Amino acid sequence: MGKRTIEKFKPSILIVDDVSANRFALRQLLKSIDADLIEASSGEEALVKAIGLNNLALILLDVQMPIMDGYETAELLREEEQTLHIPIIFVTAVHRDEQHILKGYSSGAIDYITKPIQPSILAAKISLFMELWRLRFGLEREIFNRNKLEDKNKFLADHDMLTSLPNRRRLFLEIERAASRSDRDKSEFALLFIDLDGFKSVNDTLGHKIGDAVLIEIANRFSELVRKTDTVARFGGDEFVILLTDISDSQFLISRITEILDIARKPIFIENEEISLSVSVGVCIYPDQIDDADKLVDYADIAMYKSKELGKNTFSFFSNDMDQAAHRRLSVEKQLRHARKKNEFSVHYQPVVNCNTGQPIGVEALLRWTNSELGSIPPDYFIPIAESSGLIHELGAWVFEQSIETITEINKRLPMTLKVAVNASTLQFKNSLWFKTIEKAIKTKKIAPEDIEIEITEGLLLEDSSEINNQLSAIRALGISLSVDDFGTGYSALSYLKRCPINTVKIDRSFVKGIPEDREDMVLIHAIIAMAHGLGLVVIAEGIETQEQWDFLKSEDCDFAQGYFFSKPLPAQELETWLDKSLVASG
Repeated sequence: MGKRTIEKFKPSILIVDDVSANRFALRQLLKSIDADLIEASSGEEALVKAIGLNNLALILLDVQMPIMDGYETAELLREEEQTLHIPIIFVTAVHRDEQHILKGYSSGAIDYITKPIQPSILAAKISLFMELWRLRFGLEREIFNRNKLEDKNKFLADHDMLTSLPNRRRLFLEIERAASRSDRDKSEFALLFIDLDGFKSVNDTLGHKIGDAVLIEIANRFSELVRKTDTVARFGGDEFVILLTDISDSQFLISRITEILDIARKPIFIENEEISLSVSVGVCIYPDQIDDADKLVDYADIAMYKSKELGKNTFSFFSNDMDQAAHRRLSVEKQLRHARKKNEFSVHYQPVVNCNTGQPIGVEALLRWTNSELGSIPPDYFIPIAESSGLIHELGAWVFEQSIETITEINKRLPMTLKVAVNASTLQFKNSLWFKTIEKAIKTKKIAPEDIEIEITEGLLLEDSSEINNQLSAIRALGISLSVDDFGTGYSALSYLKRCPINTVKIDRSFVKGIPEDREDMVLIHAIIAMAHGLGLVVIAEGIETQEQWDFLKSEDCDFAQGYFFSKPLPAQELETWLDKSLVASG
């Protein structure tokens, strides 16, 4: 059928003649023909209208027209897919000699009618073409309907009739494909078995019509939540299954599960009824928890019943260890959202000393969190949760403000000025709040810009986005220095140091730890210091714990150092005591 549609059965006849009287005469002659009569006054207009007509059955084309005659028009019509097979009858006053007849047929015409036109001959010919068109149209419609029915049957074979989601059959095919990809790519995927809590009462009290509408709404919500690479299926009744691919990031998986719980709890309004539901979710990971794709659904189903036993409106992993880890993370995120209001955060400060003199020259601000229920939570556990939940922006700004306030007060009582280094997450550079917080502190003269250092990670340098580069440059323009924390771990960012406005590199503690036993670590430290000094950068070594490490770094002309050899991170009051003792000892 090509591009033609079959919605409208009535055919169209295109009358093409540059003389309006001729077109009128043809219309009068064809009044008895059951067809739409369309006019065109030139070959150019005929081309445009012919291509735009879906049900064009015949073209009556005048031969003698200015600019573009009938022969040229016919040739161009034959070049278009839409009009390639449309019959063309030439209507002409030209004598029907052999030369003109051959030219007409070679141009694409199937017949000639000479002027003056004989009505009976014209009507007979056109009636024949209309009948042929209807026969072809009817055949096309039959083929179209059959194809449509076949497509529908194919869809129903793989999809649920009510929600249009993939059904069990399609789900198991998708699981097989996901398992094959996982085996090939050494990746993981998660299967979530979801049961609606309290759905039976909806059917019992409001009827199956409302119940079906609820299922459709839930199906739509789940479908909008997942990515194109994921699968949402209706397993049966009020049970759904979601297949989540590429879940190497456990925080992403937990966040997605909580989103499913949240979206299911939102009220559903149908026919003046407000319906509130929740879901119980069972989770199974392939191949971490099970490497048999055929049993994946069964194991996720078992985990779902564990959620039911826990009181519903929650999730459970098939593996106990993973289940405990996931729920701990969820509990930490919940407590983290209220930690600031409860004054559970504090900032500790670890001194940084000059390698030549041993005197303190600054501190690194380090966030600490102690919760009444969870106890002390290490930063390397709760900071990633703060990042994934979006809390890092507000939290990072608070740490910065607390740090500069504390160090400014301490500096007032010291015979010297300490510099404060504050860590920044990569995500903070994707939000204007971070720069505005720093800029405000400088403009209000809470602290001098040369007394601040912002610590970033190598990963931030590798992102190489204009947004991040602009923020780094703007911070440097304020007079604030930038340092690269944990330098040399996991990335090869040497080339980025030249491009980015960095002042300092911090050698990661993992290299310092090997001194003096690990020869390779010592060689790497030597290379990093030489490279940094060659680029005009300052070097700080982290994690110094022994005299041997301290002596080696001094011998390598390292600029500054920090670690437990000098002091652990201290609360503000203890820091002042340490500074007093340190200054007395060195003075």
